[in-house]
Amino acid sequence: MRLTVLGAGLASVLLMAACTGDPRLNVFVITLDTTRADHLGCYGHAGIETPVIDRLAAEGTLYENVLTAAPITLPSHTTIFTGVNPIAHGVRENGGFYLPEEAVTLAEILRDQGYETAAFVGAFPLDSQTGIDQGFDLYDDNYPTGAEDRRHPLLKTFYPERPASEVSAAAVTWLEERGDRPFFLWTHYFDPHQPQSPPSPYRERYAASLYDGEIAFVDESVGRTVQALEEQGLLDKTLIVLTADHGESLGEHGEMTHAVLLYSASLRVPLIIRDPQRLESKRVGSLVGTVDILPTVLHRLGLPVPGSCQGKVLPGANSATAEPRELYAESLYGNLLYGWGPLDRLTRDNWTVIRGPRSTQLYDLAADPHELSDLSSERPGLVAELSRRASDTRDRLAPDGSQFSQGTVTAANRARLEALGYIGGAGGPADQGATALDPTRRDPHEMMQVLDMIQEARGLKNIGQSELAVPVLERATRLDPDNPWIVRDLALAFIDRGEFDRAKAASERLIRELDAEDVMTHLVLAEYEIAGRHFEEALVHLERASTLDPKSIATRMTMAYVLDDLGRLDEAEAVLREVLAVEPNETLALNSLATLVIRQQRVDEGVEILNLLRERQPYYAPAHLNLGVIYHDLGNPQESLRLARRALALRADYAAAVELEAMDLEELGMTEEAVRAWRRLAEVAKDEDARERSRVALERLTATSG
Repeated sequence: MRLTVLGAGLASVLLMAACTGDPRLNVFVITLDTTRADHLGCYGHAGIETPVIDRLAAEGTLYENVLTAAPITLPSHTTIFTGVNPIAHGVRENGGFYLPEEAVTLAEILRDQGYETAAFVGAFPLDSQTGIDQGFDLYDDNYPTGAEDRRHPLLKTFYPERPASEVSAAAVTWLEERGDRPFFLWTHYFDPHQPQSPPSPYRERYAASLYDGEIAFVDESVGRTVQALEEQGLLDKTLIVLTADHGESLGEHGEMTHAVLLYSASLRVPLIIRDPQRLESKRVGSLVGTVDILPTVLHRLGLPVPGSCQGKVLPGANSATAEPRELYAESLYGNLLYGWGPLDRLTRDNWTVIRGPRSTQLYDLAADPHELSDLSSERPGLVAELSRRASDTRDRLAPDGSQFSQGTVTAANRARLEALGYIGGAGGPADQGATALDPTRRDPHEMMQVLDMIQEARGLKNIGQSELAVPVLERATRLDPDNPWIVRDLALAFIDRGEFDRAKAASERLIRELDAEDVMTHLVLAEYEIAGRHFEEALVHLERASTLDPKSIATRMTMAYVLDDLGRLDEAEAVLREVLAVEPNETLALNSLATLVIRQQRVDEGVEILNLLRERQPYYAPAHLNLGVIYHDLGNPQESLRLARRALALRADYAAAVELEAMDLEELGMTEEAVRAWRRLAEVAKDEDARERSRVALERLTATSG
């Protein structure tokens, strides 16, 4: 929707920024996932080379002390693009929360000002089904879904993602093909997120820190987009904002990754703004937040700032004139996923207080930036003052508790938040202070051993060693027997090992004792039934999961796959069309519908759907591939080759497109190029059958040419 408020108590009028900006400037926002500020060259990290980001800093303003509002992807990005804190916008975790239509996003504001708006994101947490796509003319979330293995994205060990190089390739192509209007472009790079596996040569160059290797690889990919802007004469007409959604603990305070704890390792992020009309290197030391990005961009363009906005226009280089700030952050991850208590944090000047169910910690960030010395016992008065201010800030940000539109939070998550007092009920504002710090809940600070086991098991499953993950999870469940996440992971590990009796026992315990009405529980049970090829039983659980989370497109897609496996093609098609009635641009649904009707010999209809998909999602490589396969089968290798190469321009290591290219080249009599393509297939193919086809083809071509 347009410029409306997000919750009670917020001004419903527009606050007019000083009209000193240039509305003709393009806007390019770059978000790096999981990137600590202190792991970039321009922030002082000597062990990494990030020349592109360093250049942006050298030509712009670098903010040294920037905090995100939540150490997790979707809530943090929602704050960046609404200028509103998670407790107010209502998106508190990656799963089971949806941005309300009433939200006012930067993309909506700029689109209403005549901007072309496009986003290219790297991973599933920012899928369009979350509502984060509001206001974008083109929302390209076309990472590989892994649909071939039919496992629901939320059940995968790690989120489906695509590499930075593919994100930039699609963005560059869009820049080349866009119109003449000013544009708002957003690119999101997921690569630094666990598991870290940078491509060569970064894998070898940063063998001692694959995390740094991923960041260096992202820097190169960002450079390709910046170079495209420069080559098209757009760089000096574009305001560039580079930031991150959150950092990474890297073992500090016992947390290997992020999302649970609220220390600076996972909250302090980079923020660089390159203004083409003010090219000079500046550094600002004032405390600021990612919540300030939206009002700052709008101020620079001379556009109104929504009354719902909770951020401030960023200060200039003279930090002495900046107003003192109090920044609030929260982590509900431990509660919503593991059943532990929540955490919150207030940072004021150089002091920060972190509150949990059984602990309140105090740190002097000027003297102790890594938060190693808890001063709460030495400064009880300051602890009391900051704790009171934290509660006051929380109540001010959401005076009636978080307000949700219908369908923006699952029933299970709503119940958990109500139990914490984070949602206002019919009787009045939520009693947040009394319940949020309930000392009967497990304090996440005390659960790092369990968290480490969960993450160790996840890593083992990711490399195909579920047999080693099981004993780790069994140890974890002895320490935290009521943690539903561990039991779900155990069930999935047993499924991977083919131990269906043990998987069934774990699944039944979820229903009987732990989390019978949670979406994830029913998805795990569906996975168990699918693995045993009990598709009818799987549908029962998928239907229940869909009822509990009716906005989940991924669940509906899994239902379509199961119906397909049952041979109930008409019903599978009906589910896909239901998805498209709600989300007409849903890429996977369009692609799946096209392949389904083509298998039923409705080729013309399939071609029509694929062409519609290519029109709506022009940078989705499988659409070009599938249409190319049709043209190949129809005896038109020239058009098939064109489409295969279009797919490869978007996804360089797309094995199916490489194979189609090789077959087309061979049919066209272009033997030398065909040989190179078949050899390329042997390099990029992940399955043995494709490599065998490559070997046979090369033998055939070699014999023919000899």
